[in-house]
Amino acid sequence: MTETTEPRKPRLYVFSGAGLSAESGLHTFREAGGIWDQYAAGKVGSYRTWAKNREAVFDFNNVFLAQVRAAEPNDAHRVLARWQQAWGADRVVLLTQNADDLLERAGATRVVHLHGDLCSLQCTRCNVRFPAAHDRFDPSVPCPRCQKTDRVKPGIVMFDEGAPNYEHLHSMWFDLTPEDVFLAVGTAFAVIGADWLFPPSRRGAEARNIIVDPRPQLLEHFGAIYPQPATIGLRAVEPLVCSFMDARVHA
Repeated sequence: MTETTEPRKPRLYVFSGAGLSAESGLHTFREAGGIWDQYAAGKVGSYRTWAKNREAVFDFNNVFLAQVRAAEPNDAHRVLARWQQAWGADRVVLLTQNADDLLERAGATRVVHLHGDLCSLQCTRCNVRFPAAHDRFDPSVPCPRCQKTDRVKPGIVMFDEGAPNYEHLHSMWFDLTPEDVFLAVGTAFAVIGADWLFPPSRRGAEARNIIVDPRPQLLEHFGAIYPQPATIGLRAVEPLVCSFMDARVHA
């Protein structure tokens, strides 16, 4: 007797950027008036220079952390969390470039933070990542393994620093099937481009490649384009996503 296996249900891969949290009051990084217009990226955002600018790096991240703590999840965060709760974290893979915890606070059960997070500190000597205090990054906290203090930095991935969670992008690149859905939300693809995201079989205007962004980029790779802010666009795209996922979710 031949054993039959049930075909895998479609997965939804959501790749989000700063535009997802912009409507919660968090500034984007690269647009006019964004974070890199206010701070020198080479001073507070570079792995090559952070140690000599350690005080400024901690001050910058504490300003950013205070903004995040004062922000609340918006409707776009809640929609994505609701989809993950309804279809399961094995089918709804949330890959975000954001360091904030608004998806988690909206109810998401599993989020991959590709560029680190505002909840941890990292020892660059031991490569140990450990929890930070809830309200601020304390530069006097030592590494729990080596007890060094001056090699500890906030847990956000900097320019010129390795990003271990990119392995999840590699997995998606190999695992993406024709039935899976790829949804980009609030990203200009300035850091992670199409070659990282789309295997050759998914390049071009594929119907299951969807983008939601007020100024969408890489349009040649998307079959469904919603030139809207995240809160409006995700509500608009929900019927299409549900049809591809072969299930309905309830608000």
